[in-house]
Amino acid sequence: MKKFSRMASALIITLQAFLSTPMAVLASDMSSTKEATEQVQKAIDTTETTESSTESTEESSTKESTESSSSSSESNTESTSSGTKPSESSTPSDQETPKKEEPKKETEKPAAPKEESTAEQLNQISQEVPTPETSVDQEATVDLSRTVPSSTVTQDGSIHFEKDESVDHFIREIGESARKIGEEKELYASVMIAQAILESDSGQSQLAQEPNYNLFGIKGTHNGKSVSLATQEDLGNGTLYATQAGFRVYESYEDCFNDYATLLKEGITGDANYYSGVWKSNAKTYQEATKYLTGRYATDTQYDQKLNGLIETYDLTDYDKELQGPIISSSGYKIPLQNYTISSVFGNRNGEFHRGLDMAATQGERIYAVKSGRVIKAEFHTSWGNYVAIQHEDGTTALYAHQQQSIVKTGDTVSQSQIIGYVGSTGNSTGSHLHFELCKDSSLSQGMLVDPQSVLFGN
Repeated sequence: MKKFSRMASALIITLQAFLSTPMAVLASDMSSTKEATEQVQKAIDTTETTESSTESTEESSTKESTESSSSSSESNTESTSSGTKPSESSTPSDQETPKKEEPKKETEKPAAPKEESTAEQLNQISQEVPTPETSVDQEATVDLSRTVPSSTVTQDGSIHFEKDESVDHFIREIGESARKIGEEKELYASVMIAQAILESDSGQSQLAQEPNYNLFGIKGTHNGKSVSLATQEDLGNGTLYATQAGFRVYESYEDCFNDYATLLKEGITGDANYYSGVWKSNAKTYQEATKYLTGRYATDTQYDQKLNGLIETYDLTDYDKELQGPIISSSGYKIPLQNYTISSVFGNRNGEFHRGLDMAATQGERIYAVKSGRVIKAEFHTSWGNYVAIQHEDGTTALYAHQQQSIVKTGDTVSQSQIIGYVGSTGNSTGSHLHFELCKDSSLSQGMLVDPQSVLFGN
């Protein structure tokens, strides 16, 4: 009887569970199997477990199965987090069964950073390696922004430059040497200057700076001198590799231009005409010369475009012309500027003694040495700004003050009419001009100064 009672009770409980399931589903407007199961479980939990051994066994079995699954999940997660490095976190997740229950998804979060990191890395790689449409020559474009400030490459591969003071400064430093060598060797100084900008990082490379003065990356030895530096070489297919190489060392930028011009005129071993296409006798324009160099001096397919852009932006064709400097006076002195206006004379000025002659001029106007001599000072002074003092063969000394930039240094020997710097307004100056002094000796003391006008203009 007791056994029959228990069986009847079990049937009643089972019927209640069966009837309660659809009601719970309809009450909550949910069709999820998970929620229905939770409602059944809740109905079973409210019933005394002692009423049916069959139901108790089912509950126990279900609970143990659920706990076992949860325990297995937690154990697997702990193993992943404690025994696996972040970079390896994707390995355990690949072994797990997909579409786990919600609690299981939370335990899988440690694997997410790996997936996100991988995605970010792939995205970063895709950004760092542009498609061919972005640039005609990717490597050259990267180098260009480093070697020439204020340069950009548009989507269609065209190159644009904007004037940059650091590049202008470099051009003024090397321009006259290029002009001189270009005239002597019948080469385009404009092309050589543009090449020097690209090949030397606008004069900032270690090879281009003192004491090497190598602007073109020419290898080998020069007058027995060379320097070993790390460099990148091209296998011929665009693949670069690092190596050590010996490069020529020069005494000055002019020495470097002279050696490079010799290379262009005499060619390479076994082919004296290798660079003949850049000679003025064969290239009627600088564009023809730059085109000839492309693929011959440099493998960069945009080499001529870059050179042409620099030549146009910085008006480098001015260095292809013969320099017409100011005239030489009857006393044998050359006037230091070609375009100027005298703004202040030698002698008393507003109750003070003015030591020299002020010649107002546009900033950047070339300053010429009035006579040959040796540079005894080339430095900065709080009043004179950037100045140069040159002692002549007859013992007299000329001083050129307020320069924007000096392109000679102490110890240099200069010739008459040689460009030594550019007009500026450095030091104690109220505007762009050259302050010029002339002294009977090298003391530069006030008592030994002479009126520059009487020497330069004969009055």
